[in-house]
Amino acid sequence: MPKRLRFLVVLIALCLSLTITGCSLQDLLGKNKNKTSAKKESEPIIAVSLNEQDPNKLLILKGIEDLAKKEDVKVKYINSESKEESPLKDAKILIYQGGDESILQESQSEEIPILALTQLPSGIKPEGIIIPDQEKAGELMAQTLLGKFTEGQLVILQGDPNESGSQQLLAGNMAILSKYPQMIIHTISSPKGSESVAKTGLVDFLQKNPDNVQGILAHNESLAGQASEVLKQTQLDKKVSLIGGQASIPSLERMAKGSQIGDIDTSPYLQGANAYQWAQKIIKEEALEVNNSITSEQGEIPAKVIAVKAVTSSNLAVIQKSYTTTMQTAEKDKKQKEQAESKGNEEKDQGKDQEKKDQAADKKEEDGQSGDKQNPVPPGVEKVTERIKTETTRDYFDAEGKVMGTEKTVNEQVKTVPPEMLNQKAEQPKDSEGDQGDQGDQGDQAKDDSKKEEK
Repeated sequence: MPKRLRFLVVLIALCLSLTITGCSLQDLLGKNKNKTSAKKESEPIIAVSLNEQDPNKLLILKGIEDLAKKEDVKVKYINSESKEESPLKDAKILIYQGGDESILQESQSEEIPILALTQLPSGIKPEGIIIPDQEKAGELMAQTLLGKFTEGQLVILQGDPNESGSQQLLAGNMAILSKYPQMIIHTISSPKGSESVAKTGLVDFLQKNPDNVQGILAHNESLAGQASEVLKQTQLDKKVSLIGGQASIPSLERMAKGSQIGDIDTSPYLQGANAYQWAQKIIKEEALEVNNSITSEQGEIPAKVIAVKAVTSSNLAVIQKSYTTTMQTAEKDKKQKEQAESKGNEEKDQGKDQEKKDQAADKKEEDGQSGDKQNPVPPGVEKVTERIKTETTRDYFDAEGKVMGTEKTVNEQVKTVPPEMLNQKAEQPKDSEGDQGDQGDQGDQAKDDSKKEEK
């Protein structure tokens, strides 16, 4: 068989195949296009719920968003002001540090994986957890204090005693302080929801032991802020050494002013960046870079522990500048995002308002049209009169176009119209009605002209 004939046979067979199956080359190309657009629409959304009381929440969020921007991944921040019925809609993962705990239940029911930045309530098992090294932080706090004194009374302001991070901080404190038997330690705990207990307990203890307390270890910024306030009120801020366990803009400012001698940098921005990286790996079902594990009721949870470092007078300036610069950028990003969302909502509302106006205008026009079709004569009318006033101005010109004179006449007449005629006129089509009206006006004008000529 010649090559040309063989090619024609193959081409005909291909066309018959496409015809029988109902496919075409355009269909095939269209399917590929749909696959591409579907792939684009399925870009992952990362939901984030942070502790509103955490002074470093914006730094954590910025660590997440900075990496997300580079990969065009959407981050949906969930807070107490979120008005969505289902804030986890279309989310591929939830990064949880705090907030409404009901979202954890919703995440599990929707089979959305959870990445924790803190200990989770009983019955909730995350895919992984990223936390600062709390035990090391406790050790560094104690070591900073020992640089000031090694004997006397010491107060430890602990957070929630049932929370594992708080337990690890206390364990780190005691691992160092237990080596100094001349150190008398008094611990004041703050159960969840009763944070004011620590402040009240500290005031009572200072009143009962005046001039005996040498130092205070406050496990988080909230407790450190309360302790600083109490020390100022009792005029002990220059006598008692205060050390925090969670560096933040306020605590670093206290250090710069001399009312606090030390703190712990927990690297909140780095926590956020690592959380994003792990979230992406969990979504893509890739192996996690695990350097530790946390034991829970549900078993071992893969963990990544972030290194911490002590903040002292020697490195205060560098760390304070880093926190301040990052926080300012985070606040600027937040403001721009809120403005963009507000502008989008405003444009959306304007679109709705314009749509309502258009609908109202259409309805008004329809009502006007329907009103034109209605009977113009009220029921029971037997006689209708019309008053018509006509004003005519005539200019007389000579051969050269100069005005030789002007005549102005006014004609006013009253006509009686049978109601039946008006009703028939209203029922006629609009175009013919206009024509008849024009003809009637021309007839009346002709009559007026003839009357004037007679005069």
